[in-house]
Amino acid sequence: MVATAVLATAIISLFVISTNADVITSLDVISSPSAGQQCPPRYIRVNQDLNQGSGGNYIYLCYSTDPIFGEPVTEILVMASTSGSVPTPFRYTLIPQDLNKGAEGKYIYLMYSKNGDFPIKGIYAIAGDTLTSAPLLVG
Repeated sequence: MVATAVLATAIISLFVISTNADVITSLDVISSPSAGQQCPPRYIRVNQDLNQGSGGNYIYLCYSTDPIFGEPVTEILVMASTSGSVPTPFRYTLIPQDLNKGAEGKYIYLMYSKNGDFPIKGIYAIAGDTLTSAPLLVG
């Protein structure tokens, strides 16, 4: 299963990998005027600026496989709005960080659910012809 969403000039593709690897249990997004910001404790940064080429903040997706965050993430949704707020569908968790912060254009938000059938075990970020992957979670 692959889901793809365009975020500013980057594309995030999400893959479900069928191995005995650890599943992703939480997602977060960090934003900063500089590129060096680290993810919160227990999270790993996907090292691709989701705002690359847009002139906005440096924005990175972070994920965790720590069981402290509970059930695995099974669905990811990206929603855009012109007003700065988006409705959060039932059983989804909104990450309240505009993925387009500091750039012109729509407000873009990432949401995730833990109520689907297929745990997500890997995340890739593609910008132009550059593929950046989180370490593959191969068990």
